[in-house]
Amino acid sequence: MINGLRILHYVSPVRFDKTGLFQHEFDSNYKVVEKTISFLPRCHHYVVVPKKHNIPDTRDNVTFINYPYSRDLLANRSYFDGVTFRNLFDFRYMDFDFVFCHQPEMLYNILVSFNDKRYGQNMNRFLFFHWVDCSQSRASSAIPPAYMRQLEAINLCDNVFFHTDIASEWLGKNFKNEQSTTFNHDYIKDKTQTFPISADELQDIEPFDIEHENVLVFNHRWAKSTGVNRMMEYIDGLDDFKIWATDYQAPKEYIGSNLNRGQYRYLLENSLGSMSFVDSYATWNLSIQDGLSVKKPVLVYDQPAMRKVVGDDYPLFFKTKDEFHTQVKNLKQMGNFTWDIPNHDEKFAYNIIKSISNIMSKPRKHIPKDANNWLYCILNGIKYKHDIAKQVQPNLQLNSVWQYIRRYLLEIGINDNTNSPFVSYSIPNNIREDVEKMVKDVDLELRPMTIKQKTFTKKHDWF
Repeated sequence: MINGLRILHYVSPVRFDKTGLFQHEFDSNYKVVEKTISFLPRCHHYVVVPKKHNIPDTRDNVTFINYPYSRDLLANRSYFDGVTFRNLFDFRYMDFDFVFCHQPEMLYNILVSFNDKRYGQNMNRFLFFHWVDCSQSRASSAIPPAYMRQLEAINLCDNVFFHTDIASEWLGKNFKNEQSTTFNHDYIKDKTQTFPISADELQDIEPFDIEHENVLVFNHRWAKSTGVNRMMEYIDGLDDFKIWATDYQAPKEYIGSNLNRGQYRYLLENSLGSMSFVDSYATWNLSIQDGLSVKKPVLVYDQPAMRKVVGDDYPLFFKTKDEFHTQVKNLKQMGNFTWDIPNHDEKFAYNIIKSISNIMSKPRKHIPKDANNWLYCILNGIKYKHDIAKQVQPNLQLNSVWQYIRRYLLEIGINDNTNSPFVSYSIPNNIREDVEKMVKDVDLELRPMTIKQKTFTKKHDWF
């Protein structure tokens, strides 16, 4: 039941360069999107991406759809161009079985846009929290304005994914008893899944002149949430060491440079090691895994979410400034450092596939009206959604009932060519006889039409 599904991914882009180009290679949120695509190779994936990007467009089962996301991190949580969004899709030719929404506050807007086009009634929703608002992650301890939209999204979704159970606890801390809305843990516990993620394999090295010896790498965003204040406090007194910050927004005294992925690997491999100072709020971390993947030590401030990443028995945790200094001075003698990171992707993939399977395996109450007429058309070589609808319901431009028919078709084993951006049905040989029996009483006069292979390019009709 997982094969043949069509999935819409609404992303949460956070990394742009100075020209406004989306830096997908460095965007951890986008990496989650790519991982879900790899977990579901026999589905078609429509990915709503920033207009300015250079993501390779080489996979037949992936369609990129350009949308004007805001490049401002906070504005992306409230900005939604409904007119542009709803015009991106032509549901006469395409379908979505699932929406994977990586910006929780936007789920309601997405659903309303679809409903405006009489679509989306039978579309399942997965919600991904990459960031959790709480007093530890914000400058103010007040309940954030987006919190109500987040609760709304949780109510509207089938499953809500957090990096760890720690992240869902962060979200719950937003609620104060005197507020009018509660965070009902019992309500969402059956919906809640985790998506721990492994770092991607780094590209082949691209050497460059590092110029310094005794380099320590700070390969995190330059932000309060990544512990930059504690880092600046703790490195005081380490005059023999140079700090290389990979975020171009870091102050100039921390060397810094815009590195490509090959140079980034070279830097890690030719440093003494890297360090993580995430000290309060955190839900996950990929940068730690980058260093460990090339057998370099990573000094990690002892924080609960980081223990989820590397394991409780990891030997290079520190807490105090003295502990950090001792570990730094030992790096010169350490050389290669081997540590087996848990296979987080394996757990993530299992949770995604299990969640989809649970939804798709729910028993059907009845066969949708006109379902056999659709089968009759497919049996007679009419395979595209638009063409079938013209035969069965010629006076309707679009009808939400078609979604229920589609779900039924997939349930009984009808194929949808997921290498095509257009919905394209066919009947496998092993169920052809069964289908012929199901439609033997169909009284549908097929109108003359030219049955031909629909052609398409990566620039689709609905763009």
